[in-house]
Amino acid sequence: MSPLLEVRDLQVHFRLPGDGWPARPRTLRAVDGIGFALEAGRTLGVVGESGCGKSTLARAILGLIPATAGTVHLRGEPVTGMERKRLRPLRRRMQIVFQDPLASLDPRMTLGEIIAEPLLALRPELNRKERGRRVRRIMDRVGLASGWINRYPHEFSGGQCQRIGIARALVVEPDLLVCDEPVSALDVSIQAQIVNLLMELQREMDLAMLFIAHDLAVVRQISHEVMVVYLGRMAELGPRDALYRAPRHPYSRALLDSVPFPDPRIERARRATPLQGEPPSPLDPPSGCAFHPRCPLARPICRAQRPPPARLGEGRVACHFPLGETS
Repeated sequence: MSPLLEVRDLQVHFRLPGDGWPARPRTLRAVDGIGFALEAGRTLGVVGESGCGKSTLARAILGLIPATAGTVHLRGEPVTGMERKRLRPLRRRMQIVFQDPLASLDPRMTLGEIIAEPLLALRPELNRKERGRRVRRIMDRVGLASGWINRYPHEFSGGQCQRIGIARALVVEPDLLVCDEPVSALDVSIQAQIVNLLMELQREMDLAMLFIAHDLAVVRQISHEVMVVYLGRMAELGPRDALYRAPRHPYSRALLDSVPFPDPRIERARRATPLQGEPPSPLDPPSGCAFHPRCPLARPICRAQRPPPARLGEGRVACHFPLGETS
């Protein structure tokens, strides 16, 4: 079966003015050659430190920012390089849920107007009655009372605002839903409700989801596969259980070691190695493997050559000396 979403060697570079005199332009490599495939009904979790390019990757996939190189295909149709007019029909098939639930909603619009807006823009053939019917149906499905339809965003809690954002994204019945840290601004109990809701909706609608998050526990709950990103590059990609049980990249191992274990006895007995140092600047990435300045296993070849993603077991890893392998 062909994938619903296919990303090949995607790159997003930004040209910035230089410092000093003469000022030479600099290149910020936000996304630097990422590729993966995603099938309908599956979720790919994307994890990594702040500034590693996760949100830029999501926006390039949706065509919200231009890609410097590489390709994105949705059901075989190219997204990258497509003219705005030709891209518009594809907008209905790919939608996004943002990180800040309240800031992503127009405070001057009612709940009903917010949810109906994508239908006005992307389904102009629908009449007012049909739009109202679809709005009320998706409101009921995401747990919003029909009596709230004329209320404004400031009258709702953070969790309710995120439900509005989810309803707005799903009212046009997309194939792909991108969730850009959708629960990071919510309380833990509300996070669980939103994650369970997304999983239920995925099963009902056969959605493909790209789920970006910092919380590795949330990613483990919702994802089928997980991609670890470091400095705009893919460090590791594999099935969720395999990656969490035995990560092959040292960076993946360090991320998992940074998560505290809920059992105090096990936590005290763990010999976790914390990740040292700060991520390098994407304006001046290290030569070779981008992780080598912070990697305890780095060797001369790591400084000289960039490791290509290679098939290893059930996944792929970009490392000269993956964990569990004999040198």
